[in-house]
Amino acid sequence: MPQDKDITPHAILLAGNSLQSNLLKDSIEQKVALNIRLVSPETLYRHRDETLGSDTDYIIIDYATIGSANASKYLEIIEGVEKYTQEILLNAPTNLAHAEMLKWQNLVGVFYDSDTIETLVSGFERILAGELWMSRKLVYEYVHFYRRRQCAKTSPYYTRLTKREQQIIKLLGDGASNVEIAETLFVSENTVKAHLHNAFKKIKVKNRLQALLWVKNNVASSEFVQ
Repeated sequence: MPQDKDITPHAILLAGNSLQSNLLKDSIEQKVALNIRLVSPETLYRHRDETLGSDTDYIIIDYATIGSANASKYLEIIEGVEKYTQEILLNAPTNLAHAEMLKWQNLVGVFYDSDTIETLVSGFERILAGELWMSRKLVYEYVHFYRRRQCAKTSPYYTRLTKREQQIIKLLGDGASNVEIAETLFVSENTVKAHLHNAFKKIKVKNRLQALLWVKNNVASSEFVQ
């Protein structure tokens, strides 16, 4: 009988090749269902496509060990990559300006240098469940930064969603989590996830942040008061 395909998500941890980085990698892997490879910034820069590979689902960037200069270089390198890979920022300084974070268009999680390992584990579990792990303020900063105009007319793609999918996508657009959506609509969290999966395919987005921005740009304000 053929063995089942490994469905555990794969990630690279972009960090210095140090004992501290290896301990961080091991600590995350022990507590979260994630396969992680430790990669130095230099290796990524020299062998970008080979390093990312087709099976890399997440890039975890340890801001504390690579620093702001390497973070800026990373953003330049990754810009030319066609494959979409979700990004998670670790050990970010608490005073890191939101304007700096807005440069990371594939960012799905932000953890600060003051966060505990328990917070880290909780956040990774939510990210692996398809949610964002960042402050609501930062989410809205993204929305306002990328929105060029107030949406006056609803996109035809919205009308292709079922009524339930429309309800869920609007709640997501208001910044609600899957748990909050489930409680509002009196359905299970798994039902919410299933509807979001179908809605994402219909509106052609790849993750929750892209969906949130899509709602702000494609669903007229009048739809929210019906």
